Amino acid sequence: MFGGESKKTVFIKDEGFDVYPLYEPDPDLLFHNIRNGKIRFVDDHTLNMMINSDLGLFEKVTPDIVISDGRFSAMISTQIYGVKHVAIVNGSSTPYRAIPYFPIVKRHFADIYPPEDFLLKLINPITLKLEMFVFDNIMRIFKSLSNKYNIKHRVTATNCLCGVNLTLIADIPEFFPSKFLPQNYHYIGPVTWKPPKSKNPPEWWPIDKRNKKIAYITMGTTGEPELFQKIYNVFKDIENIICVITTGGQSDSIKSIPDKIYVTDYMDGDSVMEKADLVVCHGGNGTIYQALTFGIPIIGIPTIPDQNFNMRMVENINGGIRILSENILSNPGYLENKIKKIISDNFNLKRSLIHFKNRLKTINGAETGARIITDFIRNEL
Repeated sequence: MFGGESKKTVFIKDEGFDVYPLYEPDPDLLFHNIRNGKIRFVDDHTLNMMINSDLGLFEKVTPDIVISDGRFSAMISTQIYGVKHVAIVNGSSTPYRAIPYFPIVKRHFADIYPPEDFLLKLINPITLKLEMFVFDNIMRIFKSLSNKYNIKHRVTATNCLCGVNLTLIADIPEFFPSKFLPQNYHYIGPVTWKPPKSKNPPEWWPIDKRNKKIAYITMGTTGEPELFQKIYNVFKDIENIICVITTGGQSDSIKSIPDKIYVTDYMDGDSVMEKADLVVCHGGNGTIYQALTFGIPIIGIPTIPDQNFNMRMVENINGGIRILSENILSNPGYLENKIKKIISDNFNLKRSLIHFKNRLKTINGAETGARIITDFIRNEL
């Protein structure tokens, strides 16, 4: 059984699962806060509403185990109710990440792990402790609720997305390294969205490349809609590139141009990646891993800290570049120059990605995660 109120629950319902209403913060407000660097990304009242909604649903469906993904109330509510809790999380959102969100020393090798520079070996651990201390104390509501309900596994802003009993990290350690990882934390590899088999691809797919390059543009479900129009206008004027855009339902103002630009809301990203020469995205974890699996260079336009963190890792492995959304919004020619640069250096970038391409082809994060959860249920329940 699933809980949530997002419009995306339609995909779950279409697969035949039950979906129960579960209060969620307004995504526009939440991401507005995150984009604007507000460390207090959610207010105390909203978090309490989420916890109460969790508990109300638990009472209704009496689960034996709760699995959460990005539900920052779950670690508290599951302990109040007394039910086993598993979380799926990115390595960047655990207290065991090895690389700081905001590195003090900004050098071209600042994200290499293990650090090759003595200064980085000294400063990175201090930076990590400092940023976690600041985050946890500005968002003290998590500590306060831990004390209020006298829960055993203390919750902080830093660990609130993790699991009480089991945490599955949807990454690979070569890309997102960790330190001192507990035994109940497991890397499973990326878990990327695939459309149901019943959903047919757009009528224009597949595309005949005819010696042209294919660029795949996707902003997931957390991008800025205004960016689509700007990116659309840039690709419309670039010769010898065919563009595929998936909007994630965030924009209906851009239309397909036959033999030049093809637009749809959702489609199978893997099928596009197989033919693509370039990916332009928001820096979301899932899209990055899809591109790495097929060895495709990335232009990332992050709008929230997690995406910026992801794109730092991409730059670290020479898999692409990150650019600021404000640069595109103010000067579309800036993006055109970056596209031409990536396309011209395509061979060298793809060569840099061979290791990750070969590694990720052997991994199935969804199957591995399901197996670990199943084993946990058999052994613990």
